[in-house]
Amino acid sequence: MISQMLKPLLRQARTNEATSLQAVAIPSFPDSRPPEDTLTLTDLLRSAPQVTTKQTCEQTLKVMSSYPEAESIVVCDKHNRPVGIVMCARFFFRVNRRSGMDGFQMQRIVKLMTQKPLIVDVYHNVTDVQQLAEQRAEYFRNDSVIVTDQDHLVGIVTANDLRYGYRS
Repeated sequence: MISQMLKPLLRQARTNEATSLQAVAIPSFPDSRPPEDTLTLTDLLRSAPQVTTKQTCEQTLKVMSSYPEAESIVVCDKHNRPVGIVMCARFFFRVNRRSGMDGFQMQRIVKLMTQKPLIVDVYHNVTDVQQLAEQRAEYFRNDSVIVTDQDHLVGIVTANDLRYGYRS
């Protein structure tokens, strides 16, 4: 069925083939840069809830319930510098296993956070950040990327936003 729909288009393409004398128009971009290069991390930036390293899993769960749309929560030290990230889906998976929340309730969130998240400066090139994100171990490839300005939390960029170059 699809091939039947494509046949008229293929015939039309054959009759409109460019000859060696015809010029092919190539779109130009300002400053000779393709549109991808104009995309910045601030275009993809999302706000992220945060907790401190002193907070428990139970307190983190309360923060999660206050921000149901958040994919992740950033864990910061007392100077507002990110030190880890908690992916909400992974957190729920871990606390809903056999021992349940009872086993984690009073433990500090540092036990369940990703200890070495990808942290980049807000002025990094999007393409470079995409490459860094894809080089992470498979288990962490869907983790959000933490964005900072002078080592202080600015927000996050989700893995999907990085992959597709826009905020979903």
